[in-house]
Amino acid sequence: MNAVIYARYSSEGQREESIDGQIRECMEYCAKNGMTVVKEYIDRALSAKTDNRPDFQRMIKDSAKGLFDVVVVWKLDRFARNRYDSAHYKAALKKNGVRVVSAKENIADGPEGIILESMLEGMAEYYSAELSVKVIRGHTENALKCKYNGGTPTFGFVIDADKHYQPDPVTAPVVLDIFKMYDTGSTMKQIVDHLNDLGVTTVRGKPADLNFISGVLHNRKYIGEYQYRDIVVPNGIPALVPTDLFEHVQEQMKKNKKAPARHKAEDDYLLTTKLFCGTCKAMMVGESGTSGTQGRKYHYYRCVNSKKRKICTAKHKSVRKEPLEQAVVSSVMRNIMDDAFVEYFVDQALALQGQESNELPSLRRQLADTEKAIDNMLNAIQAGIFNASTKRRLDELEATKEKLELSIIKEEMKKPQFTREQIQFYILQFRKVDTNTLEGRRRLIDGFVNSVVVYDDYILVTFNYKEGAERITFEQIERSDLSSLGGPKPSAERLVAFLLL
Repeated sequence: MNAVIYARYSSEGQREESIDGQIRECMEYCAKNGMTVVKEYIDRALSAKTDNRPDFQRMIKDSAKGLFDVVVVWKLDRFARNRYDSAHYKAALKKNGVRVVSAKENIADGPEGIILESMLEGMAEYYSAELSVKVIRGHTENALKCKYNGGTPTFGFVIDADKHYQPDPVTAPVVLDIFKMYDTGSTMKQIVDHLNDLGVTTVRGKPADLNFISGVLHNRKYIGEYQYRDIVVPNGIPALVPTDLFEHVQEQMKKNKKAPARHKAEDDYLLTTKLFCGTCKAMMVGESGTSGTQGRKYHYYRCVNSKKRKICTAKHKSVRKEPLEQAVVSSVMRNIMDDAFVEYFVDQALALQGQESNELPSLRRQLADTEKAIDNMLNAIQAGIFNASTKRRLDELEATKEKLELSIIKEEMKKPQFTREQIQFYILQFRKVDTNTLEGRRRLIDGFVNSVVVYDDYILVTFNYKEGAERITFEQIERSDLSSLGGPKPSAERLVAFLLL
């Protein structure tokens, strides 16, 4: 598991030694938990109350490159002290498959905020949808004229001064070559290797990969079809590939398509960075192995100190993945089904909500003044006062109103305020989560579980709220018909202990 360290100190009486101490303790944490530190990001004399931190932003950007799996901070307040920024950037990291862990905290102060962050993430999606409705108006007008609507340009095209698509003299022939190669029997991997040998890169300057080739071969823009939402305009842009060649390639891809891996979901270890050995306190990480006798594949979590250094003396150095995750999910669901827990959390979440942004009242006052000015102009027009100046002023006010409405939505995205009913509704929705799906189990574990510790006789599940923990014995899990053994061992050894090797 690759990790990066983020360290920061503010100018409030802290010094360079503060950075050294943070780095040292984070390094010790990584060594203890079998993580390889690939980079350090450091911001000096900068407060976490703002996201205007150069190395912090560089780290967020680098997370998209797939070079690391975990961001390790000394304490969570090094990452962000603004809950809204924390929710935003943790969500960005999560999309890139990266988690944030603390070297010093088993559970953060105000842990209910972790669940609240998931609400903020959901509200941001809601406000983004509302914002998109306003943006779509302008984009629709462009689409009706087959104009470029922003975003990453399509490989093979350039955008002219009037925002129309034109063939790129350099990359358009490459698109045609990709289709011809696939049509004549080349695999996507062979096409990737061919393009990389030629030094061809994507519009973002990255080497070609399988996703890039697949995207090109499926893109109907290359036969001249312009699409934006529900708007489809055949021959709306220049075609780079003949239609008959494009359709033949689609048929070939259908024939060559492989069935999705049947056990892909089994490789998602949902307790990664949350599961710890109760004996040596190190992380337990996901592994898999195959039985020597039956050839059956096993998925399990193993203490990192039982692998290379073999210094762990725990009874359960390894536990099976499926029954352990199921036990944790069942524990979460028991809490969610408890009405007392729902009321407790709602009270705590309401208490945690920050003050409304100082910017919002000002924007709302400006919007009210603008709407009043528009009403005055309309009254003047009805009274017969209408000339070029009146029309120009009315257009200016309408444009100002639209900008203010967008600014208000963006500000509300940063600091949404939840009512008791909204928070209660959000929590109650988890009662409907389908725990038979990977995504359902992931939502429950990510949102409610802070840590799981495996001791000799039981596991301890600690939740994201104060005094929230449940002890589950292996005997209880076994009685629940979730019996399982540890990872695969040589056939000469008989596996008789539950959830262990």
